[in-house]
Amino acid sequence: MNATTTACLLVAAMVTAFGVAMRLGRLSDALAILVAAVTGIVLAGFGPLESVRHLVDGSFTFLPIVLIIFAAQIFINIEKASGALDATVRDLVARFHARPRLLLVLLMFLVILPGALTGPGAAGQFAFGSVVSSLLLLMGIPRVKVASFIAIGGTIGIFAPPVNIPAMIIAAGINMPYIGFFWPLLIVTVPLAVYAALHLGWRHIHGPLDRDAALAALPAVPAHMTALRVYLPLTIVVVLMLLVRTFPHVIPPIGIPLMFMVGGAVAFVSAGFRIDLLRVARETFRETLEVNAILIAVGSLVQVMAANGVRGLFVISSISVPVYVLYAAIFVVCVCLGGVLGPFAVASVFGIPFMLALLGRDPIMATVALSLLACVSSVTPPTAILGKSAMILADCHDSYGSFLRVSAVPTMTIAIAGILGVIYANALGVLRFSW
Repeated sequence: MNATTTACLLVAAMVTAFGVAMRLGRLSDALAILVAAVTGIVLAGFGPLESVRHLVDGSFTFLPIVLIIFAAQIFINIEKASGALDATVRDLVARFHARPRLLLVLLMFLVILPGALTGPGAAGQFAFGSVVSSLLLLMGIPRVKVASFIAIGGTIGIFAPPVNIPAMIIAAGINMPYIGFFWPLLIVTVPLAVYAALHLGWRHIHGPLDRDAALAALPAVPAHMTALRVYLPLTIVVVLMLLVRTFPHVIPPIGIPLMFMVGGAVAFVSAGFRIDLLRVARETFRETLEVNAILIAVGSLVQVMAANGVRGLFVISSISVPVYVLYAAIFVVCVCLGGVLGPFAVASVFGIPFMLALLGRDPIMATVALSLLACVSSVTPPTAILGKSAMILADCHDSYGSFLRVSAVPTMTIAIAGILGVIYANALGVLRFSW
């Protein structure tokens, strides 16, 4: 039996083990991926110690990303506990209630913001989903479209800078530093967010928002939460990021997790009352456990795929097929099959081999485009993590088919933008700056 046949059989065995673990064993995504990794390393014929070494060694592959997610979520949760997030929403309503379409766009960016800072789009959904839902319903937007609005915001939040985990995973997989991504990510994020917000809400808005009714529907905030207390922590984080990138030879590389911890400390001090940090840490651990577990399991899977030759098979297959077949495979795998694995796993399992096949193109722009395609899988079934959670937050009891119908245009717009980014990666290289 030659090496290609062996690798194909290992792929079949790992996919089967993953499917059985998810559907029959009803295991979580992370455990199902780990089952596939164990199957792949055992069937490859490695000894017990060597197998354990690959599994454990691989589990640390994405440790820096895990630290970023945890630190950023600590920051967001301290802001939430202090009332700063609710105060931000009230501030937007008070200032922009007379211009509801602008408010609509700003609410979309509000949902995107936590995901952009932390990585998982669910952060934005759970931080702002409920309050944004109540405002959108007051504007007259149907409930199923409200759910779509929140889900699309979470999806774009995964992609938005500065923390794009799928791009980080792909970059780490090809040994490319996560540098130079900020501006391309931002330039793609803004028009997609504006279009998605207006597409879902424009025709349902017929006049200014009732300011008093909207403010009454929002949670109250402590009276001492002045604008300085509300916006200072986020400003500190942004300034630290700007300083490190603007003066790389003067400011030491303190790392994104430490920046968020500094912002969290400022938020804790400026809250004006004692926040239970132990409770915040427990909530953060619980909220980030699923995505961090997936990253740890995916790290083991990637290591196993490299050790047993499956990753090499993907790379050779991707390089050897005609270019238009490669484009079609990227689109179908990331958008359709990605719904099985979710955005982070699809970036690791398929994004890295696809990126290796695209090395003749601008690597940063190609990685940005692949990460955008990977993000779409967060609303495609069967898992549809962000889509289903958005329906719960919006208290929407329509079928998921109804949700997909109202989400089809913005979702396909994001997917088409992603595949065009892959095809024209070299031409889009002009979007890159020194960051």
